[in-house]
Amino acid sequence: MININTILVGLDLSPMDDHLIKHASFLAKKLDIKKVYFTHNVKKYAISELFQEQLKDLDLEQIIGDELSEKITNSFDAEVEWDTLIAEDPYTESIFNHIVNKYYIDMILVGNKIDYEGAGVLTDKLLRMVKCPLLIIPETSTPKLDTIWAGTDFSRSCMKIYNSIDYIQEKINATIVAAHVYQIPAQFSPYVSADTMKTKLKKHSQERLEKFINRLHKPYAIKEEVLDSKESTIAEKLIECSQNNNADLLMVADKGSNNISSLMLGSVTDELSTANAKIPIWVVK
Repeated sequence: MININTILVGLDLSPMDDHLIKHASFLAKKLDIKKVYFTHNVKKYAISELFQEQLKDLDLEQIIGDELSEKITNSFDAEVEWDTLIAEDPYTESIFNHIVNKYYIDMILVGNKIDYEGAGVLTDKLLRMVKCPLLIIPETSTPKLDTIWAGTDFSRSCMKIYNSIDYIQEKINATIVAAHVYQIPAQFSPYVSADTMKTKLKKHSQERLEKFINRLHKPYAIKEEVLDSKESTIAEKLIECSQNNNADLLMVADKGSNNISSLMLGSVTDELSTANAKIPIWVVK
């Protein structure tokens, strides 16, 4: 059983901050979070030389800390202890990793600005560096946890998703959907018709998903969704179908099996972390 007592929220002084703060407040109330840290990394090296003279006598960390505190006070309404951590480092991912280890962070919240150039770069680095789960929040999402989709590929790592769902289900009563995406192997397409392969793969996937869910022995109901990737990647299909079915959260493991339905970091999970998804994505580690 996991516990999520302390979360870290990455802020960047953009309008996205208010959205992330509200999500953190929602999670703090729903999941009984004990403490929330909000952090911002001041990259002084990125400040143009044109402004260094004007800024040399200013305490940027104090000014930014005060600005963030005002934002948090206005948007964070959970009765939970919170604190701000202002850092100065050329590598933001290193600051996150340091905070995670020093303050025993159980989960990180980061924003995903849709159609923003460079979106997902920090998230991708964090996925490879930090040891705790990441929750990627798009700017258009609404804080809800009524329906949760779990990307399921039958691997051992995939089991970690359902351990996290156990924790969530202790706090709330969400609808859980196990979603498996199958792909038709291209190497067989010249010899076996697509319809034949699709029929066999779908039936095989449905049987495996049912057995997998039965082996979990969970006290809550788990719905099943078997999806044909068609012309999409597995990540694209998971995002598309979870969004079309009005899911509030998509959960995936950072690593998966190395077969057709792999969710290995660097493939599906890597793609999900940099995608312009409109649904929050929780990457379990």
